[in-house]
Amino acid sequence: MGKVNLEINGRKYALGCDDGEEARLEGLGKKLNARIGVLANQFGQIGDLRLLVMAGISMMDELEEAREGIADQAREMSNELQRQSEDDLQEARASEASAADALVDAARQIEKIADKLNKR
Repeated sequence: MGKVNLEINGRKYALGCDDGEEARLEGLGKKLNARIGVLANQFGQIGDLRLLVMAGISMMDELEEAREGIADQAREMSNELQRQSEDDLQEARASEASAADALVDAARQIEKIADKLNKR
């Protein structure tokens, strides 16, 4: 099991993690420390717990906005695919009708030629 020492708002925290995840955890810790630093600059040193709660809430807000954005994009893509599918289906039906008309015309011409050959 891996172990990482993080510094958040001037305090040291020792955290365990899966082997190989140390660098990721260190990076996340640096991002959290930066977020807390911004909040501490805005609101002052109002206590580690309050700063951590504020950072957590702001991160959850961003995550929720990202999820909503992804859901909106997925809906838009789904709607576009459905429209494209409907357009393609209409085009295929039109091509099918055109091919059927061409076959009917060809059959008529063959019948005319057959009639002419039979009359000779």
